[in-house]
Amino acid sequence: MNMDMETKVLDRNAEWFGVSTETLMENAGRAVAEEAKKLPYKKWLVLCGTGNNGGDGYVAARYIKNAVIIYAGKPKTTLARKNYRRARAMGIPLLPYNKEILKEEIKKCDGIIDALLGVGVKGELREPYREMVDMVNNASKYVISVDVPSGMGGNLFVKADKAVTFHFVKKGMEEICNDIVVADIGIPEEAEKYVGAGDMLYYPRPKRDAHKGDNGIVAIIGGGPYTGAPAMAAMAALRSGCDLVYVCVPSRVWSVVASFAPELIVKEMDGDHLSPRNIE
Repeated sequence: MNMDMETKVLDRNAEWFGVSTETLMENAGRAVAEEAKKLPYKKWLVLCGTGNNGGDGYVAARYIKNAVIIYAGKPKTTLARKNYRRARAMGIPLLPYNKEILKEEIKKCDGIIDALLGVGVKGELREPYREMVDMVNNASKYVISVDVPSGMGGNLFVKADKAVTFHFVKKGMEEICNDIVVADIGIPEEAEKYVGAGDMLYYPRPKRDAHKGDNGIVAIIGGGPYTGAPAMAAMAALRSGCDLVYVCVPSRVWSVVASFAPELIVKEMDGDHLSPRNIE
């Protein structure tokens, strides 16, 4: 399963069942800070990306207090922007990425928190992330990664001493992380157990220039004495996004099933049972 999609679905479902994404981010950042405070390091350098992984980093810096933030770019998500402003309001130093600035701050810090990139990264790292990750790996400092090591899955990734991941261990982490802490950030059990608004993210959006059949072709065979079952299955197929739905039913119930929707392509079959002569 796509980890990025799975995480988004869980977040959306958690909100559906009463736990806001903002609360999840607050809990995530606090969990990272708590792990940092257990270590014998006082001054932390927090590296933040532009997305919600960076947002977790801004939250963590607030709870650590003795921290300096270097951000790869201005935050692009609503929650990352909100927590950027909160960190600034608390007087935490916020520095835009510059190679020389990062080099100096690495010298001053005791440990580094990697909140650059999460599970949504595809392919190899681009700048400035590539350069930042390379500098972190050559820093000889203790490194905590937020959720997953930035760049995981590519040739270049953060070599973290510890990863604080959320809710479950992400695929591939155990191969590159020796120390993984799974933090409970408040995702309710219902978010996984039941269908919620987040599961609609799995629903594929049809392209506007798609032709009939591009979004799925379904054949339903049924009928006999019961006309409702094939009709309801066909309507469900239409609502799921399939644009060609064939329903094969006995001749005597053809008109009943065809009356459910003009979009259905209803085929008549001879007799009451499926037989070789009905197969075209």
